[in-house]
Parts: sequence; C-alpha cells; structure tokens
Amino acid sequence: MEREREEQLYRLQADLCRVLAEPTRLKILNLLGEGSQAVKDLVEATGERQAKISQHLTVMRQRGIVRAQRVGAEVHYSLADPRILQACHITREILLQHLTQQASLAVPFVIDDGN
Repeated sequence: MEREREEQLYRLQADLCRVLAEPTRLKILNLLGEGSQAVKDLVEATGERQAKISQHLTVMRQRGIVRAQRVGAEVHYSLADPRILQACHITREILLQHLTQQASLAVPFVIDDGN
C-alpha cells in the first residue's frame, strides 16, 4: 500500500514538473512572484496573446499553482504557494551554474609562451 502511494506521488510530481516545463508559464510565475496581476498586465509584460496567457493560467489554476480572484471586471492571478517560485529559482540557479561550468571547460587554454 505504501509503495502504491509513493508511486502515485511520483506521478503527481512528474505532472507538476510537466506543467512547469513551459517557458511562458515560467515567465508568468516570475511575474506573479512580484504580486497579484491582471491578465492584461501579464499579456503586456510577456508580449504574448491574451488567449495564450489565459490558456496557461487555466492549466496552472487547475493544478493548484495559481489562484484567480475577480477584482471588478478583471481577473487577477496570484501564486497559490510562493514555494513554487522558490523551486523554479533553485532549478534556474542549478542550470546557470551548470552552464557556467560548461562554458569554463569550453574556453581554450591560453598558453603563455613567455613573449
């Protein structure tokens, strides 16, 4: 029974990672890290079409990553749990460190010939 629960948790975690594995969604999460935003503000900040932003927000809302709240005629979105942004930042830091290490290995050695 415990093994089944663990397997289910891994599947759910993989699903969450798949949802986050989309550049526009990562941009949206970073913007929402600054605070609640209206859809029109997210459209302006990302340069994407409103339909595309709305689709991404719907997927993330269904997975419990963001929350929607009606404010007058607008719908504002916010992070459901700020730790999701921390997780994204950690993976980005790891990626940047890895890229930096690769770049330093790719730099040709400079041989000092004494001149």
